[in-house]
Amino acid sequence: MRHAAVALLAFVIPSATAAAQGNLDRPPNISGGWVVRPGTVQFNFLHRFVRSPGPVRKVTSFPTFVVATAPVRRTLLGFSYATNSTLAAGYPNEWEFFGRVAPLVQSERFPLDVAAQVGYNLAADGPDGELSLARSLGALRLVAAGRLLTDPRPGREAQFALAGGASVKISRNFALQGDVAHLSKRNTATEEKVAWSAGLAVAIPNTPHTLSLHATNTNTATLQGASRGADQVRYGFEFTIPITLARYFGRRPAPAEAPVEGAVMPQAPGRVVTDSVPGPVFVTAMQALQFATTTIEISAGTTVEWKNDDPVVHTVTADDRGFDSGELEAGRVWRYLFIRPGTYPFHCTTHPFMHGTVVVQ
Repeated sequence: MRHAAVALLAFVIPSATAAAQGNLDRPPNISGGWVVRPGTVQFNFLHRFVRSPGPVRKVTSFPTFVVATAPVRRTLLGFSYATNSTLAAGYPNEWEFFGRVAPLVQSERFPLDVAAQVGYNLAADGPDGELSLARSLGALRLVAAGRLLTDPRPGREAQFALAGGASVKISRNFALQGDVAHLSKRNTATEEKVAWSAGLAVAIPNTPHTLSLHATNTNTATLQGASRGADQVRYGFEFTIPITLARYFGRRPAPAEAPVEGAVMPQAPGRVVTDSVPGPVFVTAMQALQFATTTIEISAGTTVEWKNDDPVVHTVTADDRGFDSGELEAGRVWRYLFIRPGTYPFHCTTHPFMHGTVVVQ
């Protein structure tokens, strides 16, 4: 009961580790402080395995499931569940309940992403914490972390770990990665080693999913597991699945009615801007299968700029077809100058659960 109460508190109380990140932005054993947007449930499936020597050559699996969501912006609450943990003797099912906050993100004014995490690991029977820093330099992203861990062995002494790693994007859909972690007071009885990983991350085209194929000497995705290396090399993968709740519970825009013969179509509210932008500009984006700004309030003569920050194709289409961006590939920008006052609901034709409204005054 005491364990259950502590775990529940760790889950429901916002506690301390950035915009949602797939596997391309972080090495296998360092989270880098990723968080998700409110309204998104993140499900990551991490599967590692080893093969015993011949003649048996038995394959043993070490899966970890990560489930998390954001109660408010730049936070994350969730848990990791490993079904074959080696952290504590006689305790194979390792649970870690955690909270993260990412209060600072890299920008022109601040050079780093800063995030923190605290949680409770049931197998270690104690709290853990992490402070992480990250910086993107073009295609290169560097991450570093300091971890304070509960020693799962008798005696209950605290342990400290330092971790560092990098991810290098070799194209839009591929990245090479690696990391190392050094743990103070390693367990000599189990021959703990410096933890490491190396791998290739892939963004699956036209989907929000990413896949990491890697080798490592660590076991689970918890702070404890990612800090402790072993003699055996494990091979595996991590698959990320963001689930946008608005896709299932959000209001779908009504389809535009086909015009009848002789009907007068509504006048377009403005015009497409492709070159220099006249007047003020409102900048927004599509992220995590959502419009970042669902209600855009502007004055007449303002240009709205939408950027597709997702790995999938989106559109910006007025419900009455008064404007339509066409298909926007990942990274593309579309601008529209709103001239006439009015209210203009819009949606994404490829993802109808994505919708928003432009209010022109």
